[in-house]
Amino acid sequence: MPSFSLAHIIRLVLALYLVLATSVAEAYIGPGAGISFLQGVWVALVGIVLSVVAIVLLPFKLLIRNFGEVKAVLVLVGLGVLAWLVYEYQPQVIPEKVSGRTIVLGFDGMDPQLAQRWMKEGLMPNFTRLAESGSFQKLATTNPAQSPVAWSSFATGTGPGEHGVFDFLRRSTDTYVPDFSISDTQPTKYTVDLFGLKIPSDGGEIINRRIGEPFWMTAEKTGLNAVVLRVPVTYPPDPIYHMLSGMGVPDLLGSQGTYSIFTTERLESTENRRIKRVIPDQNGLVETALVGPDNPIAEGKALLQPFTVEPAPRGVQINISGKSFGLKEGQWSDWVGVDFDVLGPLHISGMLRFLLLQTYPVLKLYVSPIHIDPYDPAVPISSPPGFAADLADKIGLYHTIGMPEETWSLNEDQISDEDYLAVIRTTLAEREAMWYSALEAHNTELAVAVFVQTDRVSHMFYRGLDEEHPLHSQTGANVRGAVQWIYQEADRVLGETLRRMNPDDQLVVLSDHGFAPFRKAVHLNRWLAETGYLKFKPGQQDTDALFSGVDWAQTKAYALGLNGIFINQQGREPKGSVSIVETEALKAKITEQLVNAADPETGDSLVRRVFDRKDIYPGLANAEAPDLVVGYEKNYRASWQTTLGGTPQELVEANEQKWSGDHCIDPSLVPGVLFTSFPLSREVKNIQDIPDLILDLLEARIDD
Repeated sequence: MPSFSLAHIIRLVLALYLVLATSVAEAYIGPGAGISFLQGVWVALVGIVLSVVAIVLLPFKLLIRNFGEVKAVLVLVGLGVLAWLVYEYQPQVIPEKVSGRTIVLGFDGMDPQLAQRWMKEGLMPNFTRLAESGSFQKLATTNPAQSPVAWSSFATGTGPGEHGVFDFLRRSTDTYVPDFSISDTQPTKYTVDLFGLKIPSDGGEIINRRIGEPFWMTAEKTGLNAVVLRVPVTYPPDPIYHMLSGMGVPDLLGSQGTYSIFTTERLESTENRRIKRVIPDQNGLVETALVGPDNPIAEGKALLQPFTVEPAPRGVQINISGKSFGLKEGQWSDWVGVDFDVLGPLHISGMLRFLLLQTYPVLKLYVSPIHIDPYDPAVPISSPPGFAADLADKIGLYHTIGMPEETWSLNEDQISDEDYLAVIRTTLAEREAMWYSALEAHNTELAVAVFVQTDRVSHMFYRGLDEEHPLHSQTGANVRGAVQWIYQEADRVLGETLRRMNPDDQLVVLSDHGFAPFRKAVHLNRWLAETGYLKFKPGQQDTDALFSGVDWAQTKAYALGLNGIFINQQGREPKGSVSIVETEALKAKITEQLVNAADPETGDSLVRRVFDRKDIYPGLANAEAPDLVVGYEKNYRASWQTTLGGTPQELVEANEQKWSGDHCIDPSLVPGVLFTSFPLSREVKNIQDIPDLILDLLEARIDD
């Protein structure tokens, strides 16, 4: 009989833990990178192997003889559960209630001119009261005036040349292909082939591309606690007392929001791969499947979630993932949890919402992007990891994608204005519930939150304000006041915030930039082609996205992103053609010509100023900065084709999309706002100065 030792019990407990832990496997998701499991697959396989080995080798008979059958089982189960609980639930120190807090409230895209207009008209009384009792001023934004750039400066107190974020997109120095600028997913180093499956060696790594220490980390280093809610460019989350990540969090596919539409209607075009035609049976039953993330252990295969749709009184009945519910035309569903099965007990959890656009006889069903489930997150979205679930316990399920509003669905006319505003109301209510919960807890010296709804509504409904926009006359009277409505909602949120403040709390309210009309789109690569700086391959006169028809050997400059021009420099670009010696003169020549570029139809100037990277981006993190930054005139902006490397035939075209307001123009034209509940004792010139202001407030409270 084999001898019995403590090592045997430890091995059995470990095996039991590994099997139990398979239900909480995590995964990493990154745009274009698919999913790789952090622990789940290895935990499952090792757990299964060790369990079998433990069962075969351990001296059960001796254990049962010493403890008895029932007691032996109870001991093993108890030890296993204890090990799992120790791993899963790490004790967290709950701070005492504090007073004298510094509260920072952001309203993305709030414009000073619009705010002043509606304050003067009495529509924003709480902002008026705050300005009268404290301070109000315009707040200069970053260059360019883009949210990820500005909020990175807000967090770190540094400029783009130091924090390294220059646009929503960045170029690949290996391929010229654009990529997301906020975060980067490093895939697993290698995989192991096992029984036909590719098992990742590790979970890879998610990196926030923003460089520098955010002020909430600085505050926590001094012994203070901070709660930071949905601030852009906070993915993955920073290790602070409480954080819920904002802009940057992907959907379950690794994208920034991929929707789906299922319809029985015959499709005139197959260009939009998000739309799928389905064929009902004679009773109207549709059997189809939702495409999920890539299978992390089977290369090239996507995970699927089957579901059915069938006619029901005044709508449809949907059956998915063991759930069944009815939906009426024009109605959004509640959150629906879905599990994409991978292997055995391993799965990837998500959640989504359905919108019935049109019921039978011609079915049209909209499915939102698949969100990360806060109860079983496939990627880290909060700090500590359990905070996302704790928040859901308090306020219910909520949108987790960094940019959850269905802007692209509306821009492509797949949903209506009313459908979109319903999403805005939902995300606004979620954000309010989070924010008020944090304020009412009184357990942090620093509380920070950003409401993005002001920005999203301004983007999509500026056509209601701008009488000269091509779509103004087609915008319904019921939504022409949408921008004013969201500003009044912001005023209401401010009022609720003030009501929850203590007398010794101090409040800072700001926006990252303002807004302007977006009436015409400029195809900047077309201008570069017309002036001889961008060349096409023989037989081609234009290019699709990703510079597909560009002759790089002859090309001197190209545009990518919302404001950038890059010199095709030798030794830096994949197929560079311009020497370093020639670069400065070339930039000067392009600048001189571009500031004189005119709208062929009206003669109006397209560009207000062009900025050289060496003048505006001092610092050690400017390697990925554009060589030139284009500051467009009011009413103009880079086209969507320009952002991805496209070159349509026209230089300028009317913006006939609902995305009708923007801020990616000369930054002097779109400053943000700054309100404080106290008179300012120091100069605050731009958003980059905000961290010093906040840290000064915190330091003064500590000294008191």
